[in-house]
Amino acid sequence: MKVVVLGASGGVGRELVTQAKKRGHDVTAVGRASSSIEVPDGVSVVRCDLSDEAGLTGAFAGADVVLSGVGLRLPGLSPFAKAEVPDLLTTTTPVVVAAMKAAGVGKVVAVSAGGVGDSRALMPGFFKVFIALTSMRGAYKELEVMEQVYRDSGLDVCCVRPTGLSDDEATGKAVSTRKLDGRAEIPRADVAAWMLDEAEAASFSEFGPLITVTGAA
Repeated sequence: MKVVVLGASGGVGRELVTQAKKRGHDVTAVGRASSSIEVPDGVSVVRCDLSDEAGLTGAFAGADVVLSGVGLRLPGLSPFAKAEVPDLLTTTTPVVVAAMKAAGVGKVVAVSAGGVGDSRALMPGFFKVFIALTSMRGAYKELEVMEQVYRDSGLDVCCVRPTGLSDDEATGKAVSTRKLDGRAEIPRADVAAWMLDEAEAASFSEFGPLITVTGAA
C-alpha cells in the first residue's frame, strides 16, 4: 500500500512513518521546509506547505491513503497561550481535501482528540473543565472544524480520537471505548498503530473512534 503521512515531524507523524515502513508500505513523508524530518531508509520526503494544493496533489499522486498526524503545537497550557498557527486546521484541511480529490485519493485517517465531536459526552467532568480553562480550548475548536470538513468531504474518513497522549513505548493494548473511568492515556505509538490498522482494513470501523490504553470502562 502506498501511504502519504502529513505532519511527519510530529510525535504521531514520526510513529506513522516508522511503523508504516516496518509494515512494508511505500511511504512518503510530507513536511514544511523548516521542519526537521528524520525517516528510515527507503522513505520519500516531500517538502510542502499544507496550504500548497498543487504541491500536495503531487505528493498524493498514486497513494492509496493519506495519514494525517497534523495538530496544533501549543507553547503552554495558559489560557492566553496561542498556537504557532492558531487557524492551521481551519485553513489547511480544505486544501488537503481538494488535493486528495485532484490526485484521486479517496481514503484518509486523521488524528483528532478525545472530547471532540460526539465523544465530548463520554469525557469526565474534570476533563471538560480542563479544556475550557486552558489553551486547549482553541485547539479543540480547530479539531472540531477539521473533523467537520472531513465529514462533509465525501471521502472515506476516520478521525481517530485518542485520550491523553504519552511518549511511552507501544503496548499493543489500545481499545475503542464508549466510557472512561479513571486516568485515560495512550502512547503515541499505539495511536499510530491504530491508524495504520484502520488504513489497512477494507472499511473503517467508525468515523471517530475514542481510543485509549488505560481508563476504558
